[in-house]
Amino acid sequence: MSKTLFPLRGLIVLLAFVVWATAVLPAPAHSTGGFTTTITIDSSDDPDNSLTSTCTFDSGIYNPAPDGRCTLRRAILEASARPQSDRPIQIVFNLASDDPNHNRDAADTWTIVMEDSFPPLKTPSIIDLNGQVVLDGNTQSGGRIDAPKILIDTADYSLEVESENNTIRNLAFINGGAIFLKEDSNLLEYVWLGLSADGQSIQLRTPDQPQRLATGGISILSSNNIVRYNTVAGSFAPAIDTNTGTTNNQIVENQIGTRADGTVAAVAPTIQCIRNLNYDPANWYGGWGIQIGGSGHTITNNRIAGLHILQTANETAPMALDISGQNHLIEENIIGVDSAGAKVGVCGQGIKFGGSGTDILNNTIVGSRASFPDSDGVILALDSSPTFGQVTIQGNIVEDGPGEIYIFGQGIPMALRQFRPGRITAINGTQVTGTNGINKDGVVSACPNCTINFYLDDLDETGETLTHLGSATADANGDFTFNLPQPLAADEGIRTSSTTTSVGVIGTLGTGTTSAFSGLYVPTIEVEISGATTGEENDTFQFQLAVSPVQSALPITYTINATDFAENVVVLDSASSTQSLSWETPGLKTIEVTVDTGLATATMTHQIQIGEPTRQVFLPLITR
Repeated sequence: MSKTLFPLRGLIVLLAFVVWATAVLPAPAHSTGGFTTTITIDSSDDPDNSLTSTCTFDSGIYNPAPDGRCTLRRAILEASARPQSDRPIQIVFNLASDDPNHNRDAADTWTIVMEDSFPPLKTPSIIDLNGQVVLDGNTQSGGRIDAPKILIDTADYSLEVESENNTIRNLAFINGGAIFLKEDSNLLEYVWLGLSADGQSIQLRTPDQPQRLATGGISILSSNNIVRYNTVAGSFAPAIDTNTGTTNNQIVENQIGTRADGTVAAVAPTIQCIRNLNYDPANWYGGWGIQIGGSGHTITNNRIAGLHILQTANETAPMALDISGQNHLIEENIIGVDSAGAKVGVCGQGIKFGGSGTDILNNTIVGSRASFPDSDGVILALDSSPTFGQVTIQGNIVEDGPGEIYIFGQGIPMALRQFRPGRITAINGTQVTGTNGINKDGVVSACPNCTINFYLDDLDETGETLTHLGSATADANGDFTFNLPQPLAADEGIRTSSTTTSVGVIGTLGTGTTSAFSGLYVPTIEVEISGATTGEENDTFQFQLAVSPVQSALPITYTINATDFAENVVVLDSASSTQSLSWETPGLKTIEVTVDTGLATATMTHQIQIGEPTRQVFLPLITR
C-alpha cells in the first residue's frame, strides 16, 4: 500500500545498523581527562546490605568490608562517600573467569544479583552534588563484545542517581526495577532494561504474574540529562519519562519495545494487540512508549515498535509518544517499524500531545492504533489548558493508522477545530496552485503568509501521508503555488496542511500552529448513485450518493436535478449523502447528480420507473 517506505526502508535498515553497530563502543564521559580514583569490582556477590561497608575507602563511618571483596553495592556506596577531592571516580569491573556467576554459555556474561535495594548514587554533601562517577560495564575484560557483559539482577529494586555529572553505560538490568535520574547532567547510554541475556526476548520480572511485565523503565526527575542508545522492552510504566518541571533533557536513538537488535518477534495477525490479561508466549509485549513532561526536551531518532501490554478492554493502550509541556523537539523518530524494516506497528496512539511551542517534525508512524474510544487519529491533540497552541506538525510520514492522520480531542479551541488548510484549486501536470481553505458554509480560513505542506497519499479509505512532497509559502492573500517532483499517478492524490507564521491567524493561537490535514485532492473523482429502480407513486425512496475516493477533499458541492423537482444544491463536509424523493405521478424518472470538490467534478444519472410503464399496442399490418 505504501509508496513511501520502499525508498525509506533501506535508509531505516541502514540507520538501525549504524546505531546497533556502535551500541557497545565506549562513548565519552561527561568529565574530561583522567580519573582521580578507580574502584574495581571483583565480586558478583551481594553479601550484605550495609550502608557503611566500602571497597577500600576508610573515613568516618565508612570502612572497607572485612572480607576484602569489592561488590557493586560497596562500590556505589564508596563512590557516594568519597569527598570532591577524590573525583572524578571510575567504577570498573574485574570479575574472574571462574566467578560463580559467570555465564559461560553463548552469552558469555557475568550476573550480579542484588539481594536488597541499591544504595543511591549520591555525594557526601547535599550542597555539592557533583558526583563525577563513571560506571561502565564494558571495562570488564573478556566476555562478549557486541552487547553488555554485566547483567544486574535487580530483584525488582531500582537504581536511584542522586548526584550530578555521572555516566552509567554498557549494563543490562533484568528482573524488574527502574533507573531514576534525580539530579541534573547525567549520561545514561548503551543500557538494556527488561531483556533476556541474549537480548532476544523479554524477561518477565515475576513469571507467575506476567501482567507486571519486565521493567519499570527510565524515570528522569531532573534536567540536562542525556539518555541515548538504550533499549527498554516490556516496561509496565513509560519506558522513558520526564517529570513535570524538568528541562532540556535529550532522549536520543533509544530502542523502545524491541529486542536488542531493534527487531520485534513476528506475531500472528489474529492475536496482535489483543486486549486481555491472559499471557500468550506467542505474542510480543513491548510495553509502553515515551512520556514527556516539562519543557525544552529533545526526543529524536528513537525507534519505538511492538508496544503492547496485558490489559482489559477498557484500559488505555500504550502510546508511542505521549507529550505534554512546552517547547519540545520531537523529530525523526521511527514508530511501528523495526530495524529489519518490518511494519509491526504499536498497539496505541502514534503521538498524543498537549502543551505549547512543540515541533513534531519528520517522524515516521506506521500501524498505530487508537489508545481509547474516539481517538481514531495517528496524531491526537488533547489539552484543555488555556496555554495550548503553537504546535508545529510538519513532514511526518503516516501509514496504516486507525483512520485519520491528525484529530482534535477534548479541550482543543474551536478556532483550530474549524480552521481549514490550504485548498488546491488546480493541478496542471506538476504545477499545483491554490488558496485559502473554505468550509461548507462558505467561511474562508484566511492564512496569509502561511507555510503550506504537501503530502502524497493513495486512494484507499485510510488517511495517510505516504510521502512528504515539500512546502510552499502563501502570499498575503493566502494564494500559493507548488511544483510536484513528477505528475500524479492515477492512484495518487495530494493532502495539505497549513502552519501559521504570525499570531492570531487561527483564533488567538500563536505563530507555528498547524491546522488539521485536508482531504485528498485528486484531478479526477467519481460519484455513484444507488437506490431503487422501480416503485409506486407516493412512496419515499432513499438514494445514496457516494464520492470516490472517499478521502476526497472537503467540502463537496452536490447539485441534484430530478424529474419533476427543482434543482437542489447542497454543500457538505462529507463524501456521501442521502437524497429522499417521492413522486406523485407515474413514469420514468431521472436523477442527475453533479459533485464538485473545487478541483474536480463528476456527474452520474440514475433512473427509476414509477408505476407501470406505458404499454404500446402494435396492430398487425394489413395489406390488400
